[in-house]
Amino acid sequence: MLLCGDSAHVHASFSGQGLNLGIGDAVNLGRKLAATVEGWAPDGLLDTYTSERHPTGAWVLDWTRAQVAVMRGDTYSRAFRSVVTDFLGTRDGATYFVKGISSLWQLYDLGSEYPLVGATMPNLWLNDETRISDYAHEGRSLLVDLARDDRLAALARPYAGRLKLVRGRSDGASVSSLLVRPDGFVAWTTTEGISDLAGLEAVLTRWLGRQHKSR
Repeated sequence: MLLCGDSAHVHASFSGQGLNLGIGDAVNLGRKLAATVEGWAPDGLLDTYTSERHPTGAWVLDWTRAQVAVMRGDTYSRAFRSVVTDFLGTRDGATYFVKGISSLWQLYDLGSEYPLVGATMPNLWLNDETRISDYAHEGRSLLVDLARDDRLAALARPYAGRLKLVRGRSDGASVSSLLVRPDGFVAWTTTEGISDLAGLEAVLTRWLGRQHKSR
């Protein structure tokens, strides 16, 4: 299996994009490989690496080719560089460029109508002055319960060791609960209480595989 960063790192070196791409590949694939080795990976989990990361690699390569075109010393590239310089001198242009090199634009198609699903997790502050990202250091998925719904705790229990339940309040948050994968991308969310438990169960099975057998 070829990491898309492996094929891109020679070319995609501008603004640290090649390094960022390789790290993103490793984080995305590492947990999926571990799940497969440990024997609990759901069917098709490894295939999601290709569908999620290869488009990102292709985008970075195209972005790098555009930067190379600007840096050539011929008449055409000098004219192009002048146009790009003017573009970067605007607020919208600079914002577009920063988002591009920081990968904030990344969005995986995970088959949900919620715009946050497939995006990186929001860095919400909880009322105990911790942030959601503070709980992501262990490399487990996070089930963030901002609605204080005991049914979520019951759903999380069979996935002990793979899933960490985070309960709290977050004033002004636009979501009531969300499931965050170990790579920091949102796999499920709801904005108005927990009404679709079956949908959450399906997502848990999709990303966390079989439940632990009860003893």
